[in-house]
Amino acid sequence: MIDRGLRPLKSYALGPATSALAPRLARWGAMPVTALGLGVGLAAAVAGAAGAFGPALWLWWGNRLLDGLDGEVARRLGRADDRGGYVDLIADLVVYALVPIGAAVGATAPWSLHGATPDPWTWPAAAALLGAYYVNLGSHAYLAALLEKRGRGAAMRPDVTSFAMPGGLVEGFETIVLVSLMLAVPALLPWWFGLAAVLVAVTAGQRVWWTVRTLAREAM
Repeated sequence: MIDRGLRPLKSYALGPATSALAPRLARWGAMPVTALGLGVGLAAAVAGAAGAFGPALWLWWGNRLLDGLDGEVARRLGRADDRGGYVDLIADLVVYALVPIGAAVGATAPWSLHGATPDPWTWPAAAALLGAYYVNLGSHAYLAALLEKRGRGAAMRPDVTSFAMPGGLVEGFETIVLVSLMLAVPALLPWWFGLAAVLVAVTAGQRVWWTVRTLAREAM
């Protein structure tokens, strides 16, 4: 919802790290940062599955930091391209799926360090969230393809990402907050899953409504 407005602040905050890293990555580009971020995100999922929610939260924040840093490094090097944007997106999708799954495992598995009595609603709520992710991804990806087909893609808009997309209720910043709540207060995990599922579903609905209205207007 507020990602576009936060981008200048993100670039400013990551400026010192970008300046330090870019010369060292001139040969390889930003891909090593993306790979490291994916590794840290997978570690967050594993820590969550073990019920170590504190370390999982720190690893999740580390993943999000590296996710912001790779794009800044690529732009500083003049090597921001579709390949990097695509790999970065796939890495994000992997982490977005596995960290909540890891949290659900950690909250319910007998080996978990969490130690609390499992809530029977944890997995149904997790399934609802993953279903909402699935629908939102479909609305997201197909709309991006339609925008490119009509010459209204990223190249025609002031976006720094590899593809254009109208804003929605849940974007990157809101995802950081929601997953942080899941890991910080796992006793309420089914509630966080349910809240996130509703908000993500609303976001998908926003994009469907925007697309239907836009295509109907263009057909007149």
